[in-house]
Amino acid sequence: MTEYGNLEILGVGKQSGGRFNKVVIAGSGKITGSVECARFEMPGAGKIEEGGLTVHGPMEISGAGKVEGPVRADSLEVNGSLKTEGSCDVTGDAEINGSLKVEGPCVIGGSAEVSGSFKTEGDLSVGNLDVSGALSVEGRLQATDVDIDGVLKVTTEVQAEHFRAEGSVRIDGLLNAETVELLVSGEDLIETIGGGSVTVRQKKSAFSFFRQRPHLAAELIEADEIHLECTDARTVRGVNIHIGPECVIDRVEYSGKLTTDANASIGEKVKI
Repeated sequence: MTEYGNLEILGVGKQSGGRFNKVVIAGSGKITGSVECARFEMPGAGKIEEGGLTVHGPMEISGAGKVEGPVRADSLEVNGSLKTEGSCDVTGDAEINGSLKVEGPCVIGGSAEVSGSFKTEGDLSVGNLDVSGALSVEGRLQATDVDIDGVLKVTTEVQAEHFRAEGSVRIDGLLNAETVELLVSGEDLIETIGGGSVTVRQKKSAFSFFRQRPHLAAELIEADEIHLECTDARTVRGVNIHIGPECVIDRVEYSGKLTTDANASIGEKVKI
């Protein structure tokens, strides 16, 4: 973008919005009106009132920020806290080590790493997603690869090419992926799972003896290749199916091969 002057708020101050080269809020500052800049840094506490924020470059939040409007940036790094009262659109990568709340949909064109807390009150679309913290999506999650070692909660559905999780997962609708791998250590809730292959195994823990039985609860699991352990499901449907230990399945429908563990409970077995 065209060269403009810099805006720096180092103490307590209030400025009008506009176009700038670099914006730094290191103290406690308010900016009234929309802001467009090449770089945005907030190591202090800041608020953009009555306008959105467009950053044609990196956006770094290590303090506490609030934007009353949509946020657009080339890249985003949150080590403090950021709240947007509108959508969030990141062209490249996002790194959330602190807290990010988006009151609207969010699009991240590159990869997203979440080791802190990230909540969207709308759909989330991202390239590759890696969560070791907590992610809550009040809408639909769409990604290429999803890797969960923390907590994931989605209120509608998840669409991905590859989905792997060994943290805590709750999906109130459909999880659809070419490959699904779940390592269960607590209580995972997924209404419906569909894909090419689905594998559910129990994560071994030294403290598992003292815990409630770890399991996945689902209404329907449907895929070509299915391998299940510690799963409670109403219907399991596929080509080749293995029902392993600690499974409670009401109905199994298979067209290829079915193998079962002695420590599994199955209501109906139907060859289709």
